[in-house]
Amino acid sequence: MCPFFCWLGFFPCGILHMFALKLCLFILVVIAAVVGAAETSHTLFRVRTARDTAGQSHQFGVSTPTKAIVLVFLGPECPVSQRYVPELNRIAAEAKTNSIEFFGVISGKSMTRTQAVEFVKEYAIQYPVLFDEGLALARWLRPTHMPEAFVLKPDGDRLYRGRIDDWFQAPGKARGVVQHRELRDAIAAARAGKLPAKIFAPPVGCYFEELPRGD
Repeated sequence: MCPFFCWLGFFPCGILHMFALKLCLFILVVIAAVVGAAETSHTLFRVRTARDTAGQSHQFGVSTPTKAIVLVFLGPECPVSQRYVPELNRIAAEAKTNSIEFFGVISGKSMTRTQAVEFVKEYAIQYPVLFDEGLALARWLRPTHMPEAFVLKPDGDRLYRGRIDDWFQAPGKARGVVQHRELRDAIAAARAGKLPAKIFAPPVGCYFEELPRGD
């Protein structure tokens, strides 16, 4: 295709023919690099859209100026998830005014949408809770416990995963004083355009067992 430069009169054919070919090659390399970079940034999000328990659709990281997306996997029947609702409500309320998208996630086929709606209502959850019936979010992020938090960059790259804080040493064993608040710290780092001090803290709660073995 590059000889078209000669035919169209951009270069005199003959002496400058090789120069034209090199220029074409350079242009093609630049285009390929730009396209490749764009594709890479989009593939970090394996799931871009999800619906909440009210049926409303949400797209991750498309609003401006989103600085991070937070997804917290919840277990409606898990006592640790239930007890964390007030703290998550507080974090979500603060995040809403600081360019942070905050969502809960109920994932799996063992929970119906009706049960998920009842959980949101009974515990007065004040942020959108996504109903991941088909396990798309779970397959992408691979949670091991409920609750377990994920903090993502606007392009889908992961900044943090793990516990909300160190309130629970183990299921049923709560500390009197919370000393480390990893989820809050990760959100603050994302707002400042920095990496959090911790990118992982072991989650404490009920095991996430919705993914089939070998999935």
